[in-house]
Formats: sequence, structure tokens, C-alpha cells
Amino acid sequence: MARNPREYPNTMTSPESGRPMVRGDKLVSFKIRGKPFQYRQPGWWCSLEDPNDMEGQLVDDDNLIAEMARRTAEAMVNGEQFTPLLIRAIRLLCKLSQREAGELFGTGEKSFEKYESGRIKPSEPTKRLLRLAMTHPGMFGARKRNAMEVPVEMDSQLVLHTIHAAHLDHFYAPLFQNQRSKNG
Repeated sequence: MARNPREYPNTMTSPESGRPMVRGDKLVSFKIRGKPFQYRQPGWWCSLEDPNDMEGQLVDDDNLIAEMARRTAEAMVNGEQFTPLLIRAIRLLCKLSQREAGELFGTGEKSFEKYESGRIKPSEPTKRLLRLAMTHPGMFGARKRNAMEVPVEMDSQLVLHTIHAAHLDHFYAPLFQNQRSKNG
């Protein structure tokens, strides 16, 4: 359930009908261009079980959840693989603020705000980085400014492997011999 930041009571009276409302998550349905979607919407509801009784009250983060569900459904209908929700999930998995993610991905400090709001779509190179961040979030985690590093213990092995795989080791492997002996 979404957090209750202002510590509202668990029950309250509906301002519309005077009926009692209870705090909880309700399965909500909606359509985008005729395609049905469902998600769990936190809020105060007169009925958590009756799908036809939509009388309720949303506040604070409840509204943000509703907006994200709609933006993500719209992106899905448009065939977007990297929906606003997925982009936010990747950023959170990497433990980055929107600004840090924009700086680290090289897209600008406001770009993740725009991706997550659905105002703009990430470029193809950014999508490739997002895919990489999904599988290796530690490479993209919050670090010193402008430092996307491979862990030190992997450096020499990874460098040599890459050079070998590109068939360049015959010429260039000796450049890294000192590094190999330093790192063991």
C-alpha cells in the first residue's frame, strides 16, 4: 500500500455521500484507446471489493500512482518498450536520483524527469544503456560524480579479454602486462 505521509486516519467520511471510507488498495480498471488495463490504486474507498463502486478519495502519492499507471499504459499502447514505469524502476534499482541518472547516462539533468513523465522518449543509445542497467545495476549505481567504473579487481582481466575478443591482443596485449602483474 502507498505510504500515508500525513498520517491520515485509516477511515474517513466521504465528502460526496457521507458514506464511510476505508484506506486500502483497490483494483482499478481503465481503457486507453479501447485496450483495458488494471492496477492497484491506494486511497480511501467506500468499497475495496466492489469494482463498480468507485467512490473514493485520492491524496498525495495516490495521485502520482494513478498518473504513472496512465502514462505507462499509454506508452504500452504506443508500443514503447521502455515505459515511464520501467525507466523509473531501472533508476531506482540503480539507487539514483533523476538528476544523478541524467548525469550518469549523459542525457542531461532533467531527462529522467521527462522520461518518467512520458514527455519524451529515450534515444536508442540511452535505451541500450537502460537495458544494460537492468542486468547490471551495480555498474550504474550512485558513485562519485562522472565516474562509471568497472570494479578494480576486474579491470585487467576485462581489458585483456576485450582486446583478445577483438583480435587485437597480438599487437596490444604487452601494453597491459604491467597491469596484469600488479593486479595478480
